[in-house]
Amino acid sequence: MEKHQFRSALLLGISIGILGALIGLMPIGAAWEEDSGLGLLFKLRGQRAAPESIEIISINGETAAQLGLGEEIPDWPRSLHADLIKQLNQADVRLIVFDIFFKKARATESDSQFAESIRQSGNVLLVSYQQQQQIKNSNGTHIVERLIPPAAMLADAALELAPFVLPKVPVKVSRFWTFSGNQQLLSLPAAALLHAADPAGNKLKQLLLESLDLQNPPLQAPNLTDLHETALFIRNHPTLIDHMKIQLEEQHKLRMSNLRYQQMQSLMDLFDAPAYPHLNFYGPPGSIKTHTFQEILASPADSLNHLRGKTLFIGYAGDYQPKQKDGFYTVFSQSNGLDISGVELAATAYANLLHQETLNRTHAVWLALLLFAFGVAISLLFRYNPGVNGIIVGLVVGSGYFGSVHLLFNHFNLWLPWFIPLVIQLPAALIYSQIWHYQQMRTSREHLRRLFGYYLPGDVIEKLARDNRQPAGLIESAYGVCLSSDAQNYTAMAEKMQPKALQEYLNRYFKILFTPVRENRGIVSDVVGDAMLAIWPATEINHNLEQLACDAALKIGTAIEHSDLEPKLFTRIGLHAGELVMSHVGAIDHFEYRAVGDMVNTTSRIENLNKLLGTRILASEDFVKHLKGIQTRELGLFTVSGKEKPIKIFEIGAKSDAVDATMLSLHQAFAEALLLWQMGERSAAHRKFQSISKDFPSDGPTNYYINQFAERRSAEKSKY
Repeated sequence: MEKHQFRSALLLGISIGILGALIGLMPIGAAWEEDSGLGLLFKLRGQRAAPESIEIISINGETAAQLGLGEEIPDWPRSLHADLIKQLNQADVRLIVFDIFFKKARATESDSQFAESIRQSGNVLLVSYQQQQQIKNSNGTHIVERLIPPAAMLADAALELAPFVLPKVPVKVSRFWTFSGNQQLLSLPAAALLHAADPAGNKLKQLLLESLDLQNPPLQAPNLTDLHETALFIRNHPTLIDHMKIQLEEQHKLRMSNLRYQQMQSLMDLFDAPAYPHLNFYGPPGSIKTHTFQEILASPADSLNHLRGKTLFIGYAGDYQPKQKDGFYTVFSQSNGLDISGVELAATAYANLLHQETLNRTHAVWLALLLFAFGVAISLLFRYNPGVNGIIVGLVVGSGYFGSVHLLFNHFNLWLPWFIPLVIQLPAALIYSQIWHYQQMRTSREHLRRLFGYYLPGDVIEKLARDNRQPAGLIESAYGVCLSSDAQNYTAMAEKMQPKALQEYLNRYFKILFTPVRENRGIVSDVVGDAMLAIWPATEINHNLEQLACDAALKIGTAIEHSDLEPKLFTRIGLHAGELVMSHVGAIDHFEYRAVGDMVNTTSRIENLNKLLGTRILASEDFVKHLKGIQTRELGLFTVSGKEKPIKIFEIGAKSDAVDATMLSLHQAFAEALLLWQMGERSAAHRKFQSISKDFPSDGPTNYYINQFAERRSAEKSKY
């Protein structure tokens, strides 16, 4: 290879390396590696043996049925929990951790029995609730966190109270907090670790006090009776942790057992490690050994010896729950809808901490260097091996790299990136190494002109198009916005009209629709029957397109209302933004250039939601988040056909300067009700929606949630 060719290859390699490093350090890169990269590594590894020292006691619909009780645990006589604690203590268990929030006091006698059992046991941890509230003032929006303990009688009796925070929305759970509440409080798994590794706390206090004497300047000891304050104090002083580790090593050499040393090491790592580590799952739901609540209650005391010295987590869990109360979407969520329960996630987090098994992710600096080096190396290999040889080299290098990542993950819990190197950097290096000298010559204007050059009018061709290949082989993607419309009651109207009259009517109707689209620089891509698809494409991300499309949608509604068209068809509109795939569809000598694929389908599905919600203009979160000067209303998460994950949907109300007090009042009240619904407070949300319905009886989204509540309540009653 000549000098200038080598420089070209090196420059390409540096570019690909920098690209990979930048993506790896960006939130979107981390999300890709976590969702796709880490997910595949877990699935390839499959189920692994969970520690025998941790087990779960599950409560599910079967438990309630066998005990003759309702499924709402807080409504159970708490004397049952007292009996459970007595059973477990006769087996001499190590810790009892309730992942059940006992929010309110119940029958005094039952609560007293439960509290007394907790107090006598001396090894019971209870979960507390960490509440987040958004406070808006002149300085902006602030998040205020408040810790809500369980009922006072139970809280006073417990060994420890700690929160366990997990998402309440359908996102993939892959991490947990060791210190939550702005890192001011130990989480439930971390608190359990402290009490398991150092039951009385004496060893930790000893190490802390001995290390305090070595500090210069000296530090004042925290309140050693407060576990949370002591843990936070240690975490906030890294040099103190170093001295404590040295003291621990010396004591191990003198008289400390290996098991106790390993447990105290886990404790030191808790203070030294990130507060938001990744879960190292043991497999699908039920991978940690689980017993049912009724099984433990019904067992003779001498048959529970197998639980001696173990930590027991108690909460909602089961093999199959159509109405799973405490399930969270993870990489191991099942196709039948069964998720890993919150209590199993808590037990997994505790096991990871106790056995030092949380995933080890490379530091950001080393991650960037790895991605940079991979980009340079693979680019040079492709430049030296063009064509088919390059593809073979890519397959060999990619397979070898992925095999190494998989091996390190399986045996050392080390998580290295593979999605960015193999899915982004390797293909990019392969493609750009073949067309390097063309990249500097291409501009956004040429890109669009040739892409659309076959079938669009001259004034549009000047702005849109790129490729000079034959139409059948031209498939390109770009950033864009889609608008999909549909007319209500069109079919019934068309059946009553003569063909010529219908043609004239549709021509006038579409003129009303086309005009705002064209005025806002949109392109009418497709018309079928009474439906229209309009697009706003671009060669690079341009969030002004969402503003233009939104303005067109609002003007369409206004134009129809003020037109002399009779009858006036109620036109529903859906809006979405993202990757727009453009393709020439056809054969032989007839082609049509149109938008195709997921973007178009999703836009159409969003438009269809108008029927369900009784609305006129709906848009996705990807579309709405870049709008300015538009009053919108969040309507919640909806699963549309063809999508695995729900989409957050918003209603487009009006331009901000045209919003009246009535709309603002409705949107504010609806937002409060929706927040209650999303938090799981369905009854409170239902009352709020009913209150809204009295003032706004024709509001479609409000009536939708009222009906949803009624349907769920009816389904629950029919089950029993």
